[in-house]
Amino acid sequence: NQNPGRSKRIFYLLPYTASINAMYKRLQRDFKYPELIGIQHGKAIYYLYQSFENEDYLTATEKAKQVKNLTDKIYRSYKIATPHQILKSMFGIRGFEQNLAEMSNALIIMDEIHAYDAHTTALILETLKILKGYQANFLIMSATLPSFLKEMFKQELGITTEISFTESELNEFTRHRVSVLKGSIFDNLELIQEEIDDNKKVLVVCNTVSQAQHIYELFSQEIENSALIHGKFILRDREEIEAKLKDLNLLVGTQAIEVSLDIDYDVLFSEPAPLDALIQRFGRVNRKGWEESLIKPVYVFEQGSENDKYIYKNRELVSKSLELLSKENILSESTVQKLVDEVYSNGYQGSDLASFEMVKENFPKFHSKIVPFINERENQEDFYKLYQSVEVVPIQYKLEYLEEIENKRYFEAMKYVVSISVGQYKKLINNNQIQIDSDTIFASIDYSSKLGLLLDSEEPLLGIFS
Repeated sequence: NQNPGRSKRIFYLLPYTASINAMYKRLQRDFKYPELIGIQHGKAIYYLYQSFENEDYLTATEKAKQVKNLTDKIYRSYKIATPHQILKSMFGIRGFEQNLAEMSNALIIMDEIHAYDAHTTALILETLKILKGYQANFLIMSATLPSFLKEMFKQELGITTEISFTESELNEFTRHRVSVLKGSIFDNLELIQEEIDDNKKVLVVCNTVSQAQHIYELFSQEIENSALIHGKFILRDREEIEAKLKDLNLLVGTQAIEVSLDIDYDVLFSEPAPLDALIQRFGRVNRKGWEESLIKPVYVFEQGSENDKYIYKNRELVSKSLELLSKENILSESTVQKLVDEVYSNGYQGSDLASFEMVKENFPKFHSKIVPFINERENQEDFYKLYQSVEVVPIQYKLEYLEEIENKRYFEAMKYVVSISVGQYKKLINNNQIQIDSDTIFASIDYSSKLGLLLDSEEPLLGIFS
């Protein structure tokens, strides 16, 4: 924000709440004017409440509400948020007139743009094209952005300036030796155990929650200093797990470890995934190895689990990624971009391309129906379909949850909430495993503070134009 009057408002957009919380905390600590920094995402109010943990409940609640209310207004000129916070305006959600006014002539930073699926990428691109008409300026950032996406954003948004490292500068950050291992994770359990026995800090990444739970159960009985992390823990347990991630001998996780967790391990074992996802996983190992020219190993298994097809539908991207990595040894940082471009040489394909084109075709028609000071309920419903998740409370915590609600300790009650997919929710309804009490959904699912929700299926996510 280099303009003389510092009058432009800045929206720093990240894909994950963990990323947003970490960036907000960092800027609150380092920025000259911390009161100008705001945070916006679905659980921002809870995060703010937790930041006042040394206060009594009523004081912490009031302070959290006060901070959030000022952020929701125009008071704070720097906002760290998810893209959904700007997408709201395109759907005519109540207050969109103020939001559009605030984004007029703003600086919008899209970080980790590679993290979105084709459907969400199309929504973001169409939204930015509209905001360009409001004289907004854009900075698109990523460490692993396929060239086809980079060129698309440059062309559609009229971006002419590109900032990048030279090849020699990139290679100064080389720090991984990559190996593709035959078989699945179950064929290589002994190798994982050897690294643990050698006092290495070991990171294992699986593609599904159920697979991660299974692997964790196999190893954790003999390794006391270990943990499992994924998206199916209640907030209370997730917070406790994240607090101890730095000092573990073994961490087993899902894609949850790919972003914004401040961790550094000695060796990685990963199930197969598209190259850009694997690069993010590699980044959790030997994070500052370039300072001492250290190279550490990262292993990728040739085979995943049967349910991987729900997570990564385009199997060709996965197989192409493995084929290219199998030819590498020391993975130089300058090679990474070339490999990513080769994997995505054909751009979006199949269902990804269909989803992307559908949004591009329908979004302008949809947005043209938005009228100031008129909030259509149907538009609001369409927007919240983007989330494709349902918040539930495991039935074993029903009494604790309702007690907190009865005592009006609503933020304490939130600690018992976990999100599941719409598909999983419908399956639970069909199996009579859902109770609704006091407008809260309780799920009759086994839950463990160490393993999380014990669901036996993975469900794909769909978008509103699918």
